[in-house]
Amino acid sequence: MAAVVAAVVSCDIETSGNGDLDGMWHLRTVDTLATAGSCDMKEHRIYWSFQHDLMKLDDLTGNNASLLMRFNNAGGKLILSSPYIYNREDGDEPMTEEQLPMLYPFGVHSLNETYDVIKLSSSSMILQSGTLRLSFKKI
Repeated sequence: MAAVVAAVVSCDIETSGNGDLDGMWHLRTVDTLATAGSCDMKEHRIYWSFQHDLMKLDDLTGNNASLLMRFNNAGGKLILSSPYIYNREDGDEPMTEEQLPMLYPFGVHSLNETYDVIKLSSSSMILQSGTLRLSFKKI
């Protein structure tokens, strides 16, 4: 019994410290701030997934490539950086400025994007950049 207790005590439980942000989020709406236009994205099947300091952008319709980005969530800001085209077989490829349009379907319009975190709970998230407001539901 003492050996079991010692083994459990010596194990470190790894946590990301991301709280409610960790997990998979379905992009539900995109609002354009300049025009007050709104786009219903529920059927587009666009997902953002967070774990530790890596975010994966997926389009489950298969219309867009999967992408990876680094992120930092602190002080009411979500900062995205270092985008890569996801390719496990040949190695993930860093994105260039010329490839920036690949990020657009995901609501990201810069290789380094900053969002204000308007709302973040265990079930919903609202992010706002200088041009867009993105609403998500946790899966």
